[in-house]
Amino acid sequence: MHGVSRIVIAPPYADRPLRSIFQALFPVHRLAPEHRRLLWLTASVAVVQGFAQAHLSALVPFTRLALGLTEADMSLVLSITRFASLGAIALSWWSDRSGRRRPYLVAVAILVASTGATGLVSTAEAFTTLQSIARLATAAVGTLGVVLIAESLPADCRAFGIGTYAAAASLGAGGGQLMLLVAGRGPEAWRIPFLVTTLGFLALPWFRRVGESPLVEPDKANRVPLRPLLTGREAPVFWISGVAGLAAAALPAVSLAFTNERLINGLGLSTGVAATLALSAGTIGGLGFWIGGRLADTWGRRPMTVVSIAAAAFGAMWLFSTENLLSVWFAIVIGAFGSFAYLPAAAAHRTELFPTENRTTAGAMGGYLATIGSALALGAGRLTIAEFGLANTVRVMAIPSAVAIGLTLLLPETRGQLLRGART
Repeated sequence: MHGVSRIVIAPPYADRPLRSIFQALFPVHRLAPEHRRLLWLTASVAVVQGFAQAHLSALVPFTRLALGLTEADMSLVLSITRFASLGAIALSWWSDRSGRRRPYLVAVAILVASTGATGLVSTAEAFTTLQSIARLATAAVGTLGVVLIAESLPADCRAFGIGTYAAAASLGAGGGQLMLLVAGRGPEAWRIPFLVTTLGFLALPWFRRVGESPLVEPDKANRVPLRPLLTGREAPVFWISGVAGLAAAALPAVSLAFTNERLINGLGLSTGVAATLALSAGTIGGLGFWIGGRLADTWGRRPMTVVSIAAAAFGAMWLFSTENLLSVWFAIVIGAFGSFAYLPAAAAHRTELFPTENRTTAGAMGGYLATIGSALALGAGRLTIAEFGLANTVRVMAIPSAVAIGLTLLLPETRGQLLRGART
């Protein structure tokens, strides 16, 4: 009709596309104040966790030489430290029986102490022992942090929250990468990054503000045995998801452990150039934490996990087969994006597959299976690197990645699912 104007209602922020995109990737405005507080606290822990965890792999070019180890020997050391993380299951079982908060804080203290003490050792045996303890603590901190977030945040922001936690850990790991500049200043300078980690003790009063999971009933100790998880009703899903995680961890373990070795001793780059290259590419790839988390929340846990495994494998193989610096940079971006996107997607998937009474134990045992995958890959690397070289070893590790994709497709989709409480 002529003379009649129509009222058009524009969608929110239609005239502000950048703000719309930002809110789509970072839906912090949808979280309650207590949820935001939890994210701040756990992210603070994750920064310390990432910083402490980074030293073992990031400082390989220096610790290997200082301890008189070959590349193959160092691969064995890295393998042993991963097997040692079995102890994280004890802390997780404690968490399922009495609550998440206390084991979480204990694990943080163990991580800071063992990492700091590593800076005082003089033998490969002592180095391996202390880093094994640190790896145990790291596994427990990561598992318990993810479960605390998953049990506290709403389902449509769960993977985003886990991605934020992982991003904070990556930020800490970036600080660990910067320690390359310190470690390269002298034959004993590699000790400094480990010793700096002890500053984490100053943050313990802040970490103590972390609250208990709303799904835990501390007055009702969990008496559920592990049988339902290992051989009973939860077993099919547990073993499929666990073996998928084991297979998915193989290639990234080798790639991450020897990235700096590739850049510094393989391509002949200076420490500063190597650190700049890795950090700049890793920062761009770090968008995988939020993009992967949001796609896992909106598209699905299973498809995002599959895409991220494929991207991580492609980037790793490209990194160890090219010598062009621009190609190296893009390879790190793609590999990092895939590895980072995998974390929130797979972690959210795992937490939603199991009930509260066994959730942390299932997460820890699944995480340990992934650790076994990385340990087996590094252990095999002790033989294959010396015989066939790093590049061919990485290519072979792509086979487990393909297996992980196939197994992931067998798992049910859990996007938007309410977490199951304890059975009566």
